[in-house]
This record gives sequence, structure tokens and C-alpha cells, in this order.
Amino acid sequence: MHVRFLSDGNEYRSYGGGNFSKKKEGHGGIFWWAILITLLMGAATFCWFFSIMVFAHPEKPFNYKMLAKFHKLEPLRPWTTFSVPNGKKLNARELLTEFFPYSLEQMTVKNDVMKRSFIRNYKHEQPIYLLGAYQVLSLRMLTEKDVMSAGWVVRARSTELEDVDVELLLPGLTVSDEPFRVGDTISIDANKPQVTPLHVQRIDGDRICVTAIPLAYSSFTKTASAVKMTPPAFLNMDAFWPVTRDTGSPLANEELVGNEVAAKN
Repeated sequence: MHVRFLSDGNEYRSYGGGNFSKKKEGHGGIFWWAILITLLMGAATFCWFFSIMVFAHPEKPFNYKMLAKFHKLEPLRPWTTFSVPNGKKLNARELLTEFFPYSLEQMTVKNDVMKRSFIRNYKHEQPIYLLGAYQVLSLRMLTEKDVMSAGWVVRARSTELEDVDVELLLPGLTVSDEPFRVGDTISIDANKPQVTPLHVQRIDGDRICVTAIPLAYSSFTKTASAVKMTPPAFLNMDAFWPVTRDTGSPLANEELVGNEVAAKN
């Protein structure tokens, strides 16, 4: 009499690697998939934060170039004296009072905010407007090394307070449109505020130089006539600020005298 018991088939399995040997399923595939998904999530998060930083700070040279390359920059608006946004008006003495207490870090942040507001056409911040009379010290044409490649830059000093220099960027002017002569006085009327600073630099301790631009490009008044400009299509954010050299420093004066002597010889 033969007795057979139910069996799960273990007696037919070979532990020597035969046809009936048991194969174990590995977990290596799941591990590598988990790593890949984690890396992709990290890359997506980085791209998200990176794009936010690029759009949030267009005044940074790298960000500006990238936005310009992909045509994500809004063209600078051609304002008029009637459409310029409202803002705080400061004369030379008030400018010095406003910016002199700033530390280097605070000045850097403020300059970034002013450039960012200009690039964004003042959609989120109000501009500051310069007032007063300024005597022209020097002027030259803008080059590709400057923040704007075409036009003129005029360096002037306040007739009210000699510690305040202003350099006016006049984009879009040709050679025949020489805007001012050395010694001319530029008067900025409180009734037509339009000249706004883009950068403020402390020079020689207690002095400051304000790099500014007239927002009303087509109607900036020069004595009895109007200087017609065009807004720049592209800005060189890698350019040095301020644009002109300090005509009040001893080194600059020596260089100016040397140039004059060389020109006479």
C-alpha cells in the first residue's frame, strides 16, 4: 500500500542550478529608478527657482543677457513729459541727504532697484526725479563699452552744492546733435520732472555722482530748444558705473592738463 501526501514540489527542485532552480528577483532596478526620479525632481526645482531669479532681477548682467536672448524683455517705453510716472522729486542737497547715509551694501541694493525699475518701465516702483541747475563739465559720445552704445553722456555739477555731480545719459543722439557745451547750465524744472537716476556712486568721501537719464526722450529741454532722443534697444549691464571719470579728482585734473599739453604740442 502506497501512501502519497500533498506536496508543494520542493522535492523536484534542484539546488545545483538545474532547470527547476529557484530564481530570486532583484531590487536593483527600483533603486536606480528612484535615484533617477529624485534627480529629475531636483533639476525641475532648480530650473523653477532659477527662472524666478532671472525674471525677478533683470538688472543682473547674466540675467539681462539671457532675457534679451530669448526676447523676454519688454522694450523701454518712450515716455513724454505728460506720461512719466509720479515720483519723489529731489534737488542736489536733498540727493546728498538721501544717499550719503547709505552703506556700501545699501547703496548696491538701491542701485539694483533703480536699474530694475527702469528696465521694467516703472511698473512696480516709482522713480526719483532730479531737480535743480547743473553746470556742464565735460561731454563725450557713448561707445559700445558704455551701458548705452549710441548717444552722448554729459557730466555736470550742481550750482547749488558742488558735492553733487550728475552725468546725463542721452541715448540716440548722432554726432551732429552735440547737446551742450562745457560751461552751459542745465536747468531741470520742478514742473517738468523727467530726469531719473539709475546709479549713485560715492566719490572722494563726501561727494556723490548720480548717473541719470531723461525718461521723456523726445522732449528733453536744452535752453530754448529740445533734445530729441530714442530709448536704447539694448543695455550693456556689464558696463562700468559711473560712465564718466571724476573731473573733480586731482588725478583726473592732471590727466586733463596732460591731454591739453599733448594736444598743443
